[in-house]
Amino acid sequence: MATLDDKLLGEKLHYYCSSSSESECEDEDEEKSQCPEDDAAVEPSAPSGSCQWDGTSCNTGPKGVIRDYQRFKQLERERREEQKEELAILAKKFSITCRTNAEDDKAKSEEEKLEDELAQLMDETCIQNFVQQRMQQMLHRETAGMRFGSVCVIKDCNDFLSAVDGEDKSVSVIILLHEPNSPGCLSAIKALESLSKHYVHLKFCTVRPSLISMSANFKVSGVPALLAYKAGQLVCNLVRVTDELGEDFETCDLESYLIEHGILNDRKLVPCSVQAADESSDED
Repeated sequence: MATLDDKLLGEKLHYYCSSSSESECEDEDEEKSQCPEDDAAVEPSAPSGSCQWDGTSCNTGPKGVIRDYQRFKQLERERREEQKEELAILAKKFSITCRTNAEDDKAKSEEEKLEDELAQLMDETCIQNFVQQRMQQMLHRETAGMRFGSVCVIKDCNDFLSAVDGEDKSVSVIILLHEPNSPGCLSAIKALESLSKHYVHLKFCTVRPSLISMSANFKVSGVPALLAYKAGQLVCNLVRVTDELGEDFETCDLESYLIEHGILNDRKLVPCSVQAADESSDED
């Protein structure tokens, strides 16, 4: 049955398409043509390689939010601890200690007492008394020790070992190696005898190298030689002292030579009062 439209247009309705219908049809065609592309863009592409997406994210979702919150709290706690440490350092640096009046008076009195004691120690009379006391102590120690005052002649190896090892550990033993016909040996013997009278607390000995089985080369070119022992240990070895002193030398030359090598103590450094007391004890 024809309708009013058919009458007016003169053709079937389904053959007719208005401009609005055409635009709607075109929009539908465009949407259909765009739909596959949008679907392809929305779908995630599977990543290549061994890394697979596990379906979770560290920054999204409830778990991600909790994890971020825990990390934030941790950083905040660390920041607070650092601030506390900085404040403690500053407080210690700028802290001011205060003392009461009683403490100030006590500290002042102690300082005055210390100054008085220092002034007494620096007094010349006090220093002289201290030096005299120390000298008396040294003199007593020297006089209480062993005394010799002469030269001991060693005859064989047993005497040599007895003179070195059998002596007290506090006594220094000085041994002169000499041969009768060697140059400089006679001067060394005379000087050693003179020194033994001044250094009575030292043990002076003489021995011929041929009597203690020493090499023939040493008998010719090594003498006169000096050996110093203490507590059984060799502390100084001076071979052919004539190279330094010459063949003809005096007692003072040998004394200076031994002082230079630390075998003897310089008598000039001992006060006259101590030397006089020592000489009086020798006479007694």
